[in-house]
Amino acid sequence: MKYKAVLIFCAVLMGACRNDKEERVLKGEEYFPIIPGTKKIYLVDTVLFNPFLPSIDTIHNRIMEEVVEKIAHGPGDTVYRIELSTYNDAKFQWIPFKSFERKIYDNYALEKMNNIQEVKMLFPIAEYKTKGSSYTWNTNMFNSKEPTMVKYSSVFKSFHNGRNPYNDCVSVHLNKPQTGLVNNVREEVYAKNMGLVYKFTDSTDYLMNPSHLSGYRIFVRVE
Repeated sequence: MKYKAVLIFCAVLMGACRNDKEERVLKGEEYFPIIPGTKKIYLVDTVLFNPFLPSIDTIHNRIMEEVVEKIAHGPGDTVYRIELSTYNDAKFQWIPFKSFERKIYDNYALEKMNNIQEVKMLFPIAEYKTKGSSYTWNTNMFNSKEPTMVKYSSVFKSFHNGRNPYNDCVSVHLNKPQTGLVNNVREEVYAKNMGLVYKFTDSTDYLMNPSHLSGYRIFVRVE
């Protein structure tokens, strides 16, 4: 009888562990929250490399992102309009300069900017999707641009964006980032219930001038 009780206890424990693992696998939409009225401020540092002078210029911007409204496009296809603004010191107010769309449809987290729709995340999110190249996806699968393959490089990990620490984050990288004479590196980090907290783009190269970099690097951090 005691042996049977132990077996039952082990079965319950294994079931609980399995359910917990399944719960982690099913997580996804909380990393791409879209709630009307939500505002976030990003610090954007753009580093420009001029290979001919040579010189390095850094431009600092402060941009506010706001989910301004919900747009119903059809059954099961709800789109949200996002507005980007910069602060005008003379007028003491935020001035909108661009808007774009964001939505979750089926198992895709989607953003549409300048009439180009990109797949930012693929659901569900799970640890096994960080292994190998089987779980890559084409961020341009819904537009006419050349395929750009990305994947989860880490999931449910802590991350520090240079200003603040965040727990339970997922990172999206290019599947095969290019570094060397020509750099093509992209990284986006999303925190649970926060959304994007960090973005890095490196588009520099030595081809125009072998002794000096040209191109740019962009760092985006939530304030």
